Amino acid sequence: MSSFRPFFTSLLTLSLLSTASSGTSTVLVSTAHAASVGSSATTSSSANALLTPLWQVSADGTGIYDQQQAVMNGTLYYSHKNMLYAKHIATGKTLWSYKQGEHPQILTSNSVFFINNQEQLVKVSASTGKLVWKVKLSAKPMEIGGQARLINGTLYFANESGGMAAYHPVTGKKLWENKDIPMYAGKIYGEFSGVIVASSTVDNIRTQFFGLDPSTGKRLWRTEGLHSYVTSEKGQLVLQEQVPGYQITLVQLNPVTGKISGQEKYKPHGNVSGLSSYTASIQNSYLYSVNTVNGKDEYVLTRFTRSRDTAASFKSYASYGNWLTGPIGGMAYFQQGTQVSGIRLADDSVVVFDHPAEPVMQLQRTSHAVFAIYSNGNISINHADTGALLGMIRSGASSPRFGVISIVNGTAIIPTENNIIAVTLPAEYQ
Repeated sequence: MSSFRPFFTSLLTLSLLSTASSGTSTVLVSTAHAASVGSSATTSSSANALLTPLWQVSADGTGIYDQQQAVMNGTLYYSHKNMLYAKHIATGKTLWSYKQGEHPQILTSNSVFFINNQEQLVKVSASTGKLVWKVKLSAKPMEIGGQARLINGTLYFANESGGMAAYHPVTGKKLWENKDIPMYAGKIYGEFSGVIVASSTVDNIRTQFFGLDPSTGKRLWRTEGLHSYVTSEKGQLVLQEQVPGYQITLVQLNPVTGKISGQEKYKPHGNVSGLSSYTASIQNSYLYSVNTVNGKDEYVLTRFTRSRDTAASFKSYASYGNWLTGPIGGMAYFQQGTQVSGIRLADDSVVVFDHPAEPVMQLQRTSHAVFAIYSNGNISINHADTGALLGMIRSGASSPRFGVISIVNGTAIIPTENNIIAVTLPAEYQ
């Protein structure tokens, strides 16, 4: 299943509520009943029972943009004030700490890899925090930053100031370096058909994709255009291409040759000039497109049936309100006014969510739980299938934003820009 990815822009949203000046967090549990499917808006009025989270810690918030949390074998890895920590999720006990440590770039069952403030790639033991090796990444300061990926047994490093390199994950030995690959605002996607594919921006508008030999780092091809990565499919990379007059256009990128082909154009009936592409997702035979309307902070979800026919059938979900997230788990989530609803895409049945009468700033579904955050920093937790409100969370986070939430053995790990909060969930939410 493909997840949503931004098209030329990144979605920056979320956090938690301040409890006076103490900065502590609490969970407010509501006794209100679940909103019934297809019912009118229901708002909890009894969210007044406070529960203390299982535990919470201060964190740098560096990982708030990660696509997944640094959790492995029941342990959370995070950084705070140049220290890397390993915390046992079930108990909140700190297992070890490492000085001059930073947020993990790569996590395996045995090792943690990160880039420290001395521009070194560092490997430590995941179980003990002991140093295994460290290597200098750049001869000159990395003014912008860097990223590392572990792909098919090789560590790949991209310097946003320019260049890529490969290292042996066991020894730290440098295998090759190519200083001529520009990686500003770039990303390493993976290995496809024996080729490492990466991209970067040309002018913050156009994107350039590169194919590299994984053994030597030699550049095999370069392709430039108004493209963004969506997913991989049948050995090809699926890209979204900006084409005037269409709501969304897909093309295929051959990872061996770098050639673009197979243009698929999708346009609903009517004028699309006021729409701007935001993100796209492919699920089964459907293409889901999220667009902004006339530059406003409003998002419309449209579903297209995959076809090369420009008159392919489509379905707009604009009538359900402002898109929040999805499709995920067969549902998409919307907001009209202050009411949040989940739409089952198979039959369009509606699940109305019981929650505070406030606009949602960001919403995320993980397993059977839906987490929403509000402008004042409150976070609600609802059941994804019924809309029932489990409760509310308050914290000292300074902005309404959180990162990817994980549920590990019944414990939800909620990262914000200021801290990480662990909350125990009932079995039906896991």
